[in-house]
Amino acid sequence: MTDANDYDEVDETAVDEDEAQAAEKGASVSEDTPSDTDVAEAETLTVTAKQKQRQALEDEVAAFLARGGRITEVPADENVRD
Repeated sequence: MTDANDYDEVDETAVDEDEAQAAEKGASVSEDTPSDTDVAEAETLTVTAKQKQRQALEDEVAAFLARGGRITEVPADENVRD
């Protein structure tokens, strides 16, 4: 079994410079709500496909952090209701 968090092997193409800069600035408000197409696609994914997407996201985050990126946690707004 391989280690899922092998940060020594960083895929430099996982997140390009434009994506990193956009992530640092934050997503736009319109990106907060998934589109109907995104929801439909997510509902049709298999467990294996979801695991691959999670691993890809984890790899992208690791690459971002390895390049000196930072993740800032923003406290939830307690006034917002679901």
